[in-house]
Amino acid sequence: MLLGVNGIRLLGKRSGVGRAIEAILKCTDELEHPFTEIRVYTPKPLDHLVQLPSLATNVVLESPLPYALWEQITLPMAHGNKHLLLCPSYIAPIFAQCPIFLIHHGSYEGYPQGYDWFTLNKARLIYALSAKRANVLSTVSECSRQDMAHFYGLAPEKIHVVPEGVDTELFCPMIDQQHLSAWRKEIFGEDVPFILFVGKPTKRHNLPSLIRAFGQLKHEKKIPHKLLLIGMSLPGTPFEHAIADMGIEREVFTIGHTSHDNIVLAYNASDLLIYPSSYEGFGMPVLEAMACGRPVIAINNTAFPEFSRGIAHLLPDVEVDTLKEGMLAVLNDPVWRSEMAKAGPQRAAQYDWRLVTQHYLDLMMPFVA
Repeated sequence: MLLGVNGIRLLGKRSGVGRAIEAILKCTDELEHPFTEIRVYTPKPLDHLVQLPSLATNVVLESPLPYALWEQITLPMAHGNKHLLLCPSYIAPIFAQCPIFLIHHGSYEGYPQGYDWFTLNKARLIYALSAKRANVLSTVSECSRQDMAHFYGLAPEKIHVVPEGVDTELFCPMIDQQHLSAWRKEIFGEDVPFILFVGKPTKRHNLPSLIRAFGQLKHEKKIPHKLLLIGMSLPGTPFEHAIADMGIEREVFTIGHTSHDNIVLAYNASDLLIYPSSYEGFGMPVLEAMACGRPVIAINNTAFPEFSRGIAHLLPDVEVDTLKEGMLAVLNDPVWRSEMAKAGPQRAAQYDWRLVTQHYLDLMMPFVA
């Protein structure tokens, strides 16, 4: 039996959605399923670093069409009408005749101030049509399900909730302190403690506020920490002016894009992860840091309470003073940090990608020819 997969989000620099797709595919090597062949369709060849399961083949469908039309025309024509097509990133071919399983990761409409009018309305139209077209529809949190029901006019019971996951064999606590010390020296030139952010520099992640809060801690409390921002080569908004305004050019370090292994080192080498997002369908960096046993700060909104309440320090808002006091509270409380370190991996184990992928496979079964 054949499973087709829209692999367009595996091209280029893979952020949250692309990493989720790669993890789901990888788990099919470890779980029982009826598929004898998996075709991962892309308009260009995948990078050799993308891990595909043993049954998977990258089927390159070259086309002069832009990616949006490639998904609507080239992809369904190549896949045909018989076999299930997994569309793991928001969009499905509207007029395809095959059964479609669509995974949605969070609505643009939930944070409209982060997008221009054209992008917002284009996404709303194609996302809504894709969700209505799908034979099986899932999203990553109860918050996202409620948003989809509200913005797309869907019945909530049509939408399955399957959370994002974490590879608990990769994202786990590291005990080799010498290795972590060497990593900090490589990044900062010396072995210093640091606060970490991982994600796109988008408006909803409030990096200017985070940088100002960090700068105030440096100036007022003289904390020894650096601030490390990972993912800064992904699309986003400028934040350099905030660094200059606070006079902390030597205290803030950035990494454009990096490997899964390096992100694991970053989590484990940090004193805490802060993820000050105003809207998330899920929020994988928070779960990954928890899996690594690191203290975590997020915001008490959208999906974060669903999987991190009782472990992460959930702040009421993203105001500079709130972020500053939140970071200081965690840094100054070693008992609290120790409790987070113990509880985080236990909670994360409930979201292992193998469990998540098994749920997806169960949803696919009625549509397997």
